[in-house]
Amino acid sequence: MATFIDPSTTADVSLSNGAWLERLHALGEHTVAGFLAQPDTHVGENAVLPRMAHAVRRQLEEAETAPWSGEALYPSGAFSWYSQGSAVTFHYSHSLVVNHERLYQCIAESTGEDRMAYRLLLAELGDWFQVGSPLDEDIRLGGANYTHSILNYGRVLSQGLDAHAARVERGLATAEARNDTPRAAFYRAMHEVLLGIRAAHERSLDALRQASGVHTDGRLLAALERVPWQPARTFYEGLVAVNWLYYLDGTDNLGRFDQVLGALYDQDLAASRITHDEAVALVGQMWANVDANSGWNVALGGSRTDGSSAENTLTRVCLEAARGRRRPNLALRVREDLSDEAWDAALDSIASGCGLPALYNEALYLQAIRDAHLNVRHDDLADFAFGGCTELMVHGCSNVGSLDAGLNLPLILAQTLERALTAAPSFDALVAAFIDDLEATVARLARQVSEAQELHARFQPQPIRTLLIDDCLDAAVEYNAGGARYNWSVVNVGGLGNVADALAAMRETVFERGEVAAQELLDALRADFQGYEALQRRLAACPRYGNDEPAVDALARDIAQAVFVALRRYAPWRGGRFIPGCLMFTTYARAGEPVPATPDGRRASEPIADSIGAVQGRDRHGPTALLRSTASLPQPLAPGTLVTNIRVAPTMFHGENRTTLRDLVRTYFRLGGLQLQITVVDQETLHDAVAHPERHGDLIVRVGGYSEYWRNLSDELRRSILQRTEHAL
Repeated sequence: MATFIDPSTTADVSLSNGAWLERLHALGEHTVAGFLAQPDTHVGENAVLPRMAHAVRRQLEEAETAPWSGEALYPSGAFSWYSQGSAVTFHYSHSLVVNHERLYQCIAESTGEDRMAYRLLLAELGDWFQVGSPLDEDIRLGGANYTHSILNYGRVLSQGLDAHAARVERGLATAEARNDTPRAAFYRAMHEVLLGIRAAHERSLDALRQASGVHTDGRLLAALERVPWQPARTFYEGLVAVNWLYYLDGTDNLGRFDQVLGALYDQDLAASRITHDEAVALVGQMWANVDANSGWNVALGGSRTDGSSAENTLTRVCLEAARGRRRPNLALRVREDLSDEAWDAALDSIASGCGLPALYNEALYLQAIRDAHLNVRHDDLADFAFGGCTELMVHGCSNVGSLDAGLNLPLILAQTLERALTAAPSFDALVAAFIDDLEATVARLARQVSEAQELHARFQPQPIRTLLIDDCLDAAVEYNAGGARYNWSVVNVGGLGNVADALAAMRETVFERGEVAAQELLDALRADFQGYEALQRRLAACPRYGNDEPAVDALARDIAQAVFVALRRYAPWRGGRFIPGCLMFTTYARAGEPVPATPDGRRASEPIADSIGAVQGRDRHGPTALLRSTASLPQPLAPGTLVTNIRVAPTMFHGENRTTLRDLVRTYFRLGGLQLQITVVDQETLHDAVAHPERHGDLIVRVGGYSEYWRNLSDELRRSILQRTEHAL
């Protein structure tokens, strides 16, 4: 019996464990009721997996289903099986999430047995490990033990989930025959997950049948009656299956979408079962579902395993369907032989103002992956894709920390200056002190991420991904415990442009020309330049990174080299390597908040650089100069990815300018650039959007690693985008 004395009454209130869990179910807390219904064994590496599997099963059995309004795909729109107002939820990255604020609210607003149930829940799980919590605040730039991933959609489409069920049955039978208790427990947990998936699937069919009197087209119902349990026979069945699995996973990433569905589309196109326009509409519905759920990445094009081009007819459909949309975050893998049709489709989509797709240097990525010693097999190499904003992973068989942690370079520099600026005998000594601090921070980051990953594996298993991402099922190892074929960690590196500018300014004004004493500069920084306005203007007049200034670019290159190499020295607990990236998305404004004034003339708490490019507005010599600066960095050391933002005028997409823009991208890639993403909006529109945001709710801009609606941005982010240099020919 569980007993609790409610302070608002004078009577003891008690419930049996069974009654308590039934009360939680009645309150909509299906996930945690299912979790607590299973015993806490604390035995074996997969000890919590049976509890989490039962939690997911009960949630899928009991959660509200989505209504169907006649869309071509089901579910559609903003919908989650897992987050439906409860205090404890399941999430594709965080697993079991205890929302303490919501739980305290429920306690305050309920009475009697309901309040007791919530209080008991708080006592039972209030200190349950939450993902990312062991990481220090200063190394959380962009993420803390976060994990994006991509299901193996292709395996399900070709084999069906019935094949997964058969693999589970075989694994369980073998484990029981060998008296292998841990493996048997693993496969029983997977059986629980499959029961939950079957329940959710049946409830989806019921929702369609109940609406059949209003929506008479039976095509969707017929498709969903077959998939995802049996192999998809047509493009439409495949798309229905991918969409349903996407919602099942929690609306994260779709991976190599055109490769998963391309053959089915070509088959139906040849048989006149579908037209190009019909395909654009269907894919557009899929993209709308991703957008409605603020979902993430889709990789297009690139290469096949044999080295030939993977571009297909569906690649161009996907690009056309993206015009004017915010999501998904399309990533076009650009080969030298990318067709003119694909180039035109990509540029037309970017020109629509959505910033999609971002462009990726196929040849350099393939080489960078090989050189990173990630042990990616040759037959998997072509399946690299991206999660979240643009974090490198392998489609269908990887668990990548993305982002596991992040380095705020200007914050580290500020700490170095407090410690070493006035004592530094030379500029080189100051830089060496900064690199020492960088390396110490990287060592602390590596240690804490590994500790967090181990806790993640012990307390926060991922049953659905364990079932649907290779090689967890065959190895009988849970996803977060290292069951995926590939495991590595992407770490964010932010503010390189600020640091390069700051170092260049100090080298010129303090160490070379002696225009300002080190102590005076430190005093000015501590005062946030109040009373030192002339010095601030002088610092701002120094050479800036992003303008093809060799001396400043060399500083950026040296710092980037130091931090990239430092990260790659370490291996995270789950396996693989630490892989650098620069993925600032909307975090670059918040990242500046704890950073005091810096020697580049930046005031305290102002945003840091939004990408690996120049600080917003500091590139003044055209797009070629900007891209030559960023290409001078050792980008292949950081395939995590290094995002480069560029804002161009709409005129760049017309006439001869269009060819020039295409050549600019190709030249950047030949110089060593990994990625480029383009915002297309004129300065006049942005000025008006800052002054009158209510008029521009549907304006889309490229932020740091994805596209976002203007209405969703803070005022500070809007101003920083306005500060970006607009490039034109």
